[in-house]
Amino acid sequence: VEEGAGHSTSCQTAVSSLVIEGVFERYPRLKVVMVEGGFAWLPALAWRLDKLAERMRSEVPHLKKKPSEYIRQHIWVTTQPMEEPEDRQHLFDTMEWIGWDRLLFASDYPHWDFDDPFRAFPAGLPQERYKQILTGNGRAVYRLG
Repeated sequence: VEEGAGHSTSCQTAVSSLVIEGVFERYPRLKVVMVEGGFAWLPALAWRLDKLAERMRSEVPHLKKKPSEYIRQHIWVTTQPMEEPEDRQHLFDTMEWIGWDRLLFASDYPHWDFDDPFRAFPAGLPQERYKQILTGNGRAVYRLG
């Protein structure tokens, strides 16, 4: 349980470091895909980094944008493990904030807890979003045509 929960904190640490240390300022075309850490943590991290960067501006003079802007331009996340709140709309709202084009399907196969692509998505996800996450976004980010 602790290991599974820890994946998201590792992702948060990596994203924070990439943004705050100015990696995306230095490499403006860099794309980063965070794998196997879920994604529901991303909006809250972006909000917190924005607030801290504003409050401690003297520590990040190299940043030309808000941290959330770097995140939205340079970070992609995978769906595994898929968060499952009781209210499905909360999950859809989170996906909307991240950006439907920033979510990539990941199954975690062949691990025992992998997500079956036919059951990995919440009910009610529009077919066009399902296709976008399952194949379209991966093709786009990796330039597979």
